[in-house]
Amino acid sequence: MAVPFTLGLHEIAADTYAYLQPNGSWGFSNAGLIVSGDEGLLVDTLFSVPQTRDMLDEMARALPRLTIGTLVNSHSDGDHWWGNQLLPDATILASEAAAAAMRRDRLHELFAAPGAVRLPRVAEDMRKTFDFTGITPTLPTRTFSGELEVAVGRRTVRLIEVGPAHTAGDVLVHVPDAATLFTGDILFVGGHPVIHSGPVENWITACDLILCLDVETIVPGHGPVVGKREVRTFRDYLERVRDHAVRAHGAGVPVIQAAREMDLDTIADWDDPERLVLNIGAIYRELNGDGTPGEEELMGLLDQYAAPSPAAPALRVVPRPADAPRIAPRPASEIATLAPRLEGPAAQLLADGAGPLAGRPVLNVLATIGNHPDLLVGLVPLLTQLAQGLIPPRQRELVILRTAHRTGSPYEWQHHVRLGAAAGLTESEIARIPDGPDSPGFDGADRALLRAVDELCEGHTLSSATWQELAPHHSTPQLLELLALIGTYTLIGGILNSCRVPLDDWLAPSA
Repeated sequence: MAVPFTLGLHEIAADTYAYLQPNGSWGFSNAGLIVSGDEGLLVDTLFSVPQTRDMLDEMARALPRLTIGTLVNSHSDGDHWWGNQLLPDATILASEAAAAAMRRDRLHELFAAPGAVRLPRVAEDMRKTFDFTGITPTLPTRTFSGELEVAVGRRTVRLIEVGPAHTAGDVLVHVPDAATLFTGDILFVGGHPVIHSGPVENWITACDLILCLDVETIVPGHGPVVGKREVRTFRDYLERVRDHAVRAHGAGVPVIQAAREMDLDTIADWDDPERLVLNIGAIYRELNGDGTPGEEELMGLLDQYAAPSPAAPALRVVPRPADAPRIAPRPASEIATLAPRLEGPAAQLLADGAGPLAGRPVLNVLATIGNHPDLLVGLVPLLTQLAQGLIPPRQRELVILRTAHRTGSPYEWQHHVRLGAAAGLTESEIARIPDGPDSPGFDGADRALLRAVDELCEGHTLSSATWQELAPHHSTPQLLELLALIGTYTLIGGILNSCRVPLDDWLAPSA
């Protein structure tokens, strides 16, 4: 049955309940309740004492005669056990590995001491959202490894250890007579997970186990109640992250860059994409085999992450072989016949090249647009004007490269990496262009240009603040030319991507 993703207690099967906390992001975890007569087993408490008290109060109102005699902590993250103290008489169960991690946990003390240590923005936001005062760590009183069956009145609940995966000691809570499963954080729905422990292969195996269980209703650690289809989607996500991380690691790509370059197609609307830094970093740690990069180091990178815009996917530096041209470029000899319709450098560009392209074959982008001769003849003078315009070459190439990145055009990027270097952009400056206007190393004038590209790509207008930053450095004609430059190369990027224009043979991809 469909279960609304709203705050509070929901009966999801006979005498079986989920306590849900939208939107499922940092700290907003779910819990479960299995009832037989007046006896109850609770799956997880919540992040803080007030949250847990609200949950227990709602359960008491709905089931006034209920006694919760057993509490299962699915794993060692604080949002699944820091409220344990409110059930002092319950038997508290966890895997031995989870209990060991819980005994070492002092994070609640850090969260309860604002200002003591600078934390990443997501952690600071949690400190503002949740009341971490008054937490008395209340540890499991019984542990197990492997599997354990627990009686709740006349019902049997099956505990299955599947960690290390998300954490060192993850446990699934299977309710066979209700065909229901509480996954803890082995399943996230609608948001990116966090790989604290790994290995990721164990997590994929845990998903396979869930898919083999006789269950219909699945309560994730975070997100709405679902079925097996969402488990398959989540399993695919883990494989995608694993495969991307392995490729990036093999190429020597830093974690933060690998996270930014992750293809978010079909998952662009998932919450908390910054967790890709932790997940890719965890896989790097597996591959390195020496404990690096540590999770504390990765947490320090979270504030540097910015998800690529859905309208501007991560740049593919080399076109994929499967991307065959949708419109074949016309032969250079046919394009050359159009040169007499133009004058000066514009005519040379269609004949034997002009400027840095002198002596080169006609560009594939021009030969592709040449399938519409009148359009090509109209467009080339504008491109020539912009190439010889009022904006200094270094700034012009900075703008074009940022536009190439935002449009996700490998063709445009490869050509202008070469032209940008010739115009005075350093290799390190070019490498930082994908990081955007907040990347360290650019001065105020450069940052204003990069921000202008971003604002026009996103909202098709410049903010007052960016206009005021640009105005002291550029004349009125230069400002108009800047708008035309960004707009024209956004147009060209769209043509390149849509027509799948192949990179010119003479231009080898940069390393």
